[in-house]
Amino acid sequence: MAHPDTGLRLPDPLMRQESTSTPLPVIRKVLTAMRQAILPRLGIAAALTILQEELQADTLLFSSFMPPTDDSILHKSAPFPQGLQECLQENTFVPSLAAIRFSADAKYAVLICEAIRSQSPLGLICWKKTLWSQEDIELLQTVMSLIAATQEHDALHRRVLEECHYDLASNLLNWDGLKDEMKRRTPRLDRECLPATLMVAYVPGLTDITQNIGFQAGEEALIQCIALLRKAVRPTDAIARLSGNTFALWMDGGDRFAMAERAERMTAHGIPLLIDPPMHLPLYIGLISREPNDQDSSPELLLERATQALHDALDEQKKWRFSYEAP
Repeated sequence: MAHPDTGLRLPDPLMRQESTSTPLPVIRKVLTAMRQAILPRLGIAAALTILQEELQADTLLFSSFMPPTDDSILHKSAPFPQGLQECLQENTFVPSLAAIRFSADAKYAVLICEAIRSQSPLGLICWKKTLWSQEDIELLQTVMSLIAATQEHDALHRRVLEECHYDLASNLLNWDGLKDEMKRRTPRLDRECLPATLMVAYVPGLTDITQNIGFQAGEEALIQCIALLRKAVRPTDAIARLSGNTFALWMDGGDRFAMAERAERMTAHGIPLLIDPPMHLPLYIGLISREPNDQDSSPELLLERATQALHDALDEQKKWRFSYEAP
């Protein structure tokens, strides 16, 4: 018989297979996995992995108005069977709210589409060796709606971040914000003949807490880490979050000697965290000083040299290192 949604010729049993899973517990597992992930793409991958295990099926997620290609694939658990791929290519691909069922080479597939604001639609193809039930397809559609919402919010978040000078998760400056702050403070430092120091602080293991213990422990660890860094500098100094576990501190008037002593004290104590269970993370620092009226040291160059000093410290198995030489 022809499927009413697609016109593809499909056998009658495709429309009447009983469900092999309970949708609600699976959806709870999917939501938990997505919330615990650090990045939206990791949460989506975790959700699809759960679907694969529960439905005993392979999955392919892509973003395109056309059938999937290597450039449009966002996630796949296995190579897409050639027979199923040819079946899609032979039929017009029109994103719709209805599930599209098709089969080839003893494999039964279903295509779920979701429209995304200001982006190409998302398509999810799942295939397995047994027939699909209506409840299984409803489960796929529900999870696909969650994935689509995650993609939309991630895109919105990225647009906000492009124009924002703050890291929304930590309420610290991001690199653009810190760069503007450095440029704003430099003329006053030059007039008063004062140096300044840029410190790049790296806390390995900070982002692993969310994955290993949970997002609540990860949030608390981040708050405590920031509080310890703030105590190491003056209230007027600028602090930025460069990545999940890397921070930058800009200290007005901080010369090489004073900052070397401060780096020694900071790395000696590390980052003790009062979470369950308590943890003590190491702290590594790379530093670079800007001398008064040094017009050649741009914020980008200072960051590059401080980051290189940090990498050198890690390579030399030292807690901190000053960048004295130009790269």
